[in-house]
Amino acid sequence: MAATILLLFTAFISLYFIRLKRSRRNLSSTAPGPYSWPVLGNLPSLGRKPHLTLTKMRETYGDVYQIMLGSCPTVVLNGLHTIRQALVKQAEDFAGRPNFYSFKYIANGKSMGFGDYGARWKLHRKIAENALALCANKRTNPIEHFIISEGHVLTKHLLEMENEPINPHNEIYLSVGNIICALCFGKLYKRDDSDFLQLVKNNDEFMAFAGAGNPVDIMPWMRHFTRRSFKRFIAILETMDEFCLKKQKEHLQTYDPSNVRDVTDALIKAARETPEEKKNAVGLTDSHILTTVQEMIGAGFDTISSTLQWSILYMITNPEIQEKVHQELKSKYGFDKDPEFADLQDLPFTEAVLLETMRHSCIFPMALPHSTTKDTEINDFCVKEKTLVFVNLWSVSHDPDNFPKPNIFDPYRFLEKESMTVNRAKAEQFLPFGTGRRKCPGKLLAWKEIFYFFTIMIQKCKFSKAPGEIPVVDCKYGLTLKPLDFNVTVSKRT
Repeated sequence: MAATILLLFTAFISLYFIRLKRSRRNLSSTAPGPYSWPVLGNLPSLGRKPHLTLTKMRETYGDVYQIMLGSCPTVVLNGLHTIRQALVKQAEDFAGRPNFYSFKYIANGKSMGFGDYGARWKLHRKIAENALALCANKRTNPIEHFIISEGHVLTKHLLEMENEPINPHNEIYLSVGNIICALCFGKLYKRDDSDFLQLVKNNDEFMAFAGAGNPVDIMPWMRHFTRRSFKRFIAILETMDEFCLKKQKEHLQTYDPSNVRDVTDALIKAARETPEEKKNAVGLTDSHILTTVQEMIGAGFDTISSTLQWSILYMITNPEIQEKVHQELKSKYGFDKDPEFADLQDLPFTEAVLLETMRHSCIFPMALPHSTTKDTEINDFCVKEKTLVFVNLWSVSHDPDNFPKPNIFDPYRFLEKESMTVNRAKAEQFLPFGTGRRKCPGKLLAWKEIFYFFTIMIQKCKFSKAPGEIPVVDCKYGLTLKPLDFNVTVSKRT
């Protein structure tokens, strides 16, 4: 009897895996991949740091493989060559967004970043890029002046606790948030301003919720068990909508098309000047255009602040590198002259440190999820239309073929040994701002923020390990990778 039961059980398991294999091939792609569990798929094996698990799977299954996320077949792309092939050479094929349940609620379903690819998205993206370029241009909007000014505010606050252990997270987060306010709303805020604090609170709550993930996206049946938490998510989105709508109304009351003060004004201008027939033809409304402000706030807050926190962590764990950056800045500017972004080519070691900071931390390891827009092929594997696609950027920035000993923080990997100039070819071997149709539209602005905040801090301050504490260079996994909490002591450079 026992032997019969064992035989039936074995047959059932074998049949299950055969049917699973067939169904996965029919639903997603012909790429290889690990077997998965019923209902949960491969979720149990991903662990707390999925980017590391998925990169490890590359060793077994190659640059293109498939997994099951709950009931959702998912293709994972790895390596610089494959990702560029998909996102640049086959850009339209892989430019989609999955039809996730939660995406329908972000910006009331009018989001550009979370929206699917198509004619409406193309026009929306073009308008957003133009608005951002208009306001990031120093001749029309002095955003660099705002960043420099806030950089000095940041160092002032850090030095108020001179030689006392502090966690730099809050001060960095508030300063980066203020630059987003300057860009979107045309002014810097005092740190106790109620509107500013509301904006910070809204974004912090959204990132915390988004970082935890929405199980309903890959297991739709979970919506019946997560109603309370999902209602909280909707409430956060509604609060963000109300805040941005309030700012829009304030801008409309004082709007002058001859004086574009910020991104909100630039988007109002675009909404009014884009012909109605052009918008109607693709289903783009003024509401779509104006919700872009919310996306710029979300994109600019967490990514920049996390990168700067990582930079400070690397400086206290590599004090000799911090000193070399300081000496390079001191020789160029002394203690009082502000750094200039235009001088970046004259600061090769500083640039190499920033490149290595972005490479090593890789704060957006899986990017936002993509989907295929039609049946296509990649690396000789067939991938069906509307297949969920993960782009593993960690596999690019930590590829030992391009970056030997990738887990070591080493800015010299970006410098030519003889001339000590930045190796541009090496700098293009990882993708901190993504690539293809969905690459970050604010790349230049992000570079400026990171450059000014970092150089002003290192020019004015010396960062050291807090007495008795050993900082751990490790991350907290979420929508972005943040460093584990750490303390520093800050002293004034003289």
